[in-house]
Amino acid sequence: MGPDSAWARCGGRVEPVPGSGIIGSPVRSIEEVFPSGLCGVLRTDNADAGFQACLAALEGGVRTLEITKTVPSCFEMIRGLIATTGGRFPIGVGTVWDPGAVREAKQAGASFVVTPVLLPEVAEACRQEDMLCVLGALTPTEIYQARVAGAALVKVFPITPVGGPEYVRTLNGPMAGVPFWVSGGVPIEDIAAYLRLGVKAVGLTNSLFPAEALAGRDMDRVRESAERAAQAAAAARAD
Repeated sequence: MGPDSAWARCGGRVEPVPGSGIIGSPVRSIEEVFPSGLCGVLRTDNADAGFQACLAALEGGVRTLEITKTVPSCFEMIRGLIATTGGRFPIGVGTVWDPGAVREAKQAGASFVVTPVLLPEVAEACRQEDMLCVLGALTPTEIYQARVAGAALVKVFPITPVGGPEYVRTLNGPMAGVPFWVSGGVPIEDIAAYLRLGVKAVGLTNSLFPAEALAGRDMDRVRESAERAAQAAAAARAD
């Protein structure tokens, strides 16, 4: 899996492998979709470099990916990643504002949908399409409303500006048992702290896919960051 990828060979248009891996099945459990507690979040305007970076992250040990809708041809990229990897890794669609995008995500083979804010209409579309739904929220009230709306996971975003792990620790008091995803400026060094607090998924954007690495096509840097992230997650889960 390198520069000569299915994405490049097929001009960005490939079909998913039917009946393989986690793809093409009804909504799965959180543990199945986020087996390591990590999710690489790709946000770039360079689709080819982004595709290669996703493969490098998977090779490094980050087993789940989110491709944001801001990425050019995001649904085609998801199809390409599924085809290249044989559907072995869960891939979701992020930055979803429109409930109509949920069906597109499912048709592309995505395993989950992520919103940046509280959008109950997207949760309803996920319910209708049997897709795992992650709704964005920040305050305790929004988190409660996200769960009422049907979110399987609540994405606390942006987590770093509001206190990082300490904010999650505070939320865990009155909201024990709420399945959290944290995202927004998360450094690799904080992964273990989040997972020890019971967070189900840690979203890694710039710490895994820095803009300068993608611009310079430095996939070794992405792979090494993924290895560090995977090691941190494994150590936290072994405690």
